[in-house]
Amino acid sequence: MKSPKILGLIAGGGELPMAFAEQARSLGYSLKVAALRGEASPRIGRSDEPVCWISVGQLGSLISFFKKEKVHEAVMHGRVRHDRIFKSLKFDFKALTLLTRVKNRSGETLLKAVGNELAREGIQILDARFLMKKHLIRKGVLTRLRPHPSEMNNISYGLSMARKLAHLAIGQTLAVKKGAVVAVEAMEGTNETIRRAGLLAGKGMVLIKTASPQQDWRFDVPTVGLKTLEYLVRARASGLIVEAGRCFLLEKEKVIEFANRHKVFIESVS
Repeated sequence: MKSPKILGLIAGGGELPMAFAEQARSLGYSLKVAALRGEASPRIGRSDEPVCWISVGQLGSLISFFKKEKVHEAVMHGRVRHDRIFKSLKFDFKALTLLTRVKNRSGETLLKAVGNELAREGIQILDARFLMKKHLIRKGVLTRLRPHPSEMNNISYGLSMARKLAHLAIGQTLAVKKGAVVAVEAMEGTNETIRRAGLLAGKGMVLIKTASPQQDWRFDVPTVGLKTLEYLVRARASGLIVEAGRCFLLEKEKVIEFANRHKVFIESVS
């Protein structure tokens, strides 16, 4: 009997790591999970699979675990709060050495540095869309409610601004209302950006989520799920705009049903 192919998973927060793990297991992969403390859900592990719980600063432990489990290919999924590098984390020697080499400490730069370090150790980080094509959003309006014709200029302006910011690696998400940028995503993440936009703009803002033209798909695929919609409803947003084929939609049926019930539109554009 042929042994299942070994695949590593570096699991951060949110539902995305669980969605990937479910898909990989259904296809017969043997998962070796490195779960980030304070980020990954306890549900990520399974009794018949090795799970190594590590902190964000334990790069050496991550490499040692993958080598022990004979992992040569791995994927990264889930939220890692970038602001944690400015707090009292304990970094091991491997991580400290890496931090001294990077030019800046943007999320993109740090993740690429980690990927390069893993590659030097014989562990290749794969495109995060690997095995996950079914979760990529297709073009079109997903909900019963469509954007009102009066929103077209607002959405066009927001998309243009969001793509410029993504190109500068500032953030993937912004909120617009009446032709003005209300809030821009930084280290706080999408949900906090939505909450802030709701406080500033009140009812009727539109959230726009894009990917960079130079997106490194190994480390980050824009993702929306039920939690995103819950925050949008609390913020009294009109809708959500994402890019077709460049964003994951998790729990699609639940998200669309929830959006329909609360009269929030979701549209995927090219």
